[in-house]
Parts: sequence; structure tokens; C-alpha cells
Amino acid sequence: MLIYGLGRIGSEIARLAHCLGLHVIGVRRNAARSAHVDEVHTPDKLAELMPKCDWLVIACPLTDETQGTVNAALLAKLPRGARVINISRGEIVDEPALIAALQSGRLAGAYLDVFAQEPLPPESPLWDMQNVVVTPHNSAASAGNEARINAIFLDNLKRWTRNEPLVNEVSKRQ
Repeated sequence: MLIYGLGRIGSEIARLAHCLGLHVIGVRRNAARSAHVDEVHTPDKLAELMPKCDWLVIACPLTDETQGTVNAALLAKLPRGARVINISRGEIVDEPALIAALQSGRLAGAYLDVFAQEPLPPESPLWDMQNVVVTPHNSAASAGNEARINAIFLDNLKRWTRNEPLVNEVSKRQ
């Protein structure tokens, strides 16, 4: 499994994939080691890593650097029968190229929580494809979220009053 984006979500996916015995390849801006990841690479290596994965998980933020990254050329480097999971942002994937790869049978399937246009238009072929699972951009919804969010907020409030670094602070870098 190749995980493009090793933030909190990508790291949790890596942990679960590792538990299942998968070889996990992570891609992020810095190539520092990460728990439950067998290899870590920078985004400039993405194209050469694609042939090594049966699962491509897109969990990176949408930035000028990531927009349109997963295009037809990159998808063509995946092994025949690979699958794509996008839980990040739809604009990272060239949706027509993904649809073409799915329709041709080159990709075995896709699990999509995000799309270039949301909500996904009724005329999109993704709705009727047997090898695609469409969810309504709510992959973050789960039991206990409210309690976790409240705990983070209260912790950050204490940190802010003590002038300490905040948890989950969004970087201004693009």
C-alpha cells in the first residue's frame, strides 16, 4: 500500500495496513521515518513508486503542489488490478483519467469519498460503475468524534493560555 500523505489520517491508515501485514510505503514532504511505514519517500519519487503498490491511498492536503498530481500518466504506472482510495480532496485526482482507467479494467476499483465537483453530479459515470464505492465526503464521521474534538479544543485552549504550541495547527505553507 502506498499512502500519499502521512499526516494523522495517513498515519492511522498505515498503522491499520501494517496490522494486516501489508508492506506500507509512505510519501510526504520530508522523508523522516514514520511508525508502521516500511519506506518513506518524498513526493518527487511518487511516479517511480507507483509500480510497487496494489493500493494507492490519497490522504494528502490539497495544495498547489498536490492539485492534479494523480493524473493519467501516474495512474498508468500502477500495476494492472490496483485500487485507488481517495479520502483527501477530489482535485488531487484527474477524475476523467481515473474513470477511463476504471472503465478499461486497468484499475480493479476505487473507493472515493471526495470528488472534483461535490456533490458528485448525477450524470457522473462513477455512480453506476460496479468497481467503485462512492461515499458522501464523510469519512471523518464516526462515533466519539464530538468528544475527541472537544478534548482537542480544551487542550489547545490550555496550551494557548500558556503560550505553548497547539495540537493540529494548520501550517501556512503551501
